[in-house]
Amino acid sequence: MKVLLIIEGTYPWYRGGVSEWVYQYLAELTHCSFTILQIATDEFQGLDPQQALYPFTDNISGFIRVKPPEMNGEWDADAKKWYSSLTQKIHAALNDQEIIHVTNTGFAGWLGTQVAHATNLPLVLTEHAIYWKEIEKGAVALECGYKVPLQQHRKQAIVQVFKDMATAVYQQSSKIITVSRSNIPYQRDLGAKHIEYIPNGIPKSWLNPFNGMGEQPTIGWVGRCAEMKNPLLFFDVVAELRKSSLQPNYTMLLSDANEKELEAQVKQKAIRFPEVQLIWNQNSKEYFPDFDFLMITSHNESQPLVMLEALANAALPAGWQVGDLTSEYGIVVKEGAMVTELVSAIEQVWNTPLRYKQRVEERFEFVKDHHLWKDIFSRYQEVFEQLIFQQTAIH
Repeated sequence: MKVLLIIEGTYPWYRGGVSEWVYQYLAELTHCSFTILQIATDEFQGLDPQQALYPFTDNISGFIRVKPPEMNGEWDADAKKWYSSLTQKIHAALNDQEIIHVTNTGFAGWLGTQVAHATNLPLVLTEHAIYWKEIEKGAVALECGYKVPLQQHRKQAIVQVFKDMATAVYQQSSKIITVSRSNIPYQRDLGAKHIEYIPNGIPKSWLNPFNGMGEQPTIGWVGRCAEMKNPLLFFDVVAELRKSSLQPNYTMLLSDANEKELEAQVKQKAIRFPEVQLIWNQNSKEYFPDFDFLMITSHNESQPLVMLEALANAALPAGWQVGDLTSEYGIVVKEGAMVTELVSAIEQVWNTPLRYKQRVEERFEFVKDHHLWKDIFSRYQEVFEQLIFQQTAIH
């Protein structure tokens, strides 16, 4: 089966939840042949995919990169100009494809609607982050590298553009999939119907059962050095933990997100916290087994992949409620709660070993039963086969 996959930005060069999802998706769907159409800024254009962080899977038959649109005026005019400039590359990407798959309702999603309309192919949407919501929450850049305007009036206009794009993608899609239950109300508000929840996952090889507690906990933080991940808040948690009965070890694993000002702030802040081991652009897999807690400090999330990776390694996620990070998965306080409240909850759980063990083991089993990539992507195979069969029957 031939799939045109339209994505943005970070895969295969940067670490992150969507990059990992794309890689695992390609690795699992071995019976599919993929042409990838990627929307990326000039920063990504010159990079060699063969030298990337994630290896290319054998089922990738083509990889074509295009620039995001220049948004200088009215979106309708900008969009038409952008699409007309891509005609040749889109034609090159089409090679008897049977289905189109997009990973957001932003530029990739909008482009998918245009190609689906022109070719009459079924369009599948898997929505990870809701772009307009991320911009409202303070995102300074999107996955494709597009920089969000700083002026408030322009930002509000961009939010509306992305809401309109989302509505258009929902209307055109033959199948709407969300990786996050918490996103469903926002999707429905903009017209999405018959949404199927298919979660994020982890490889079976990541499963490491609980094997006891050390004298002091190790607390980790893993993510892109991006404003949306709010890494500076981690240091506030460390500062408060200094006052507690605990003396944790800290490991902070960051990956570049091309937000240079924030990166400089994190490095400067870390000087005042020598107990925090700062590690850049390294594979997190070897570090997760050492964690007892994983701190999540994001302004906005869908279903954080790191949350599942932590639980697969018998570490409890902890943080403020955001997206699918709820008490179902970890130690969670309400959005806006004081740092002291979160630290107190962590301290209480750690100082009650049986309680900590029970929480970890219950959630580990839940991840093992419901969040393995192999099971997740077998459902995608079914979706594709069903839509292609329906398309064939119509014609």
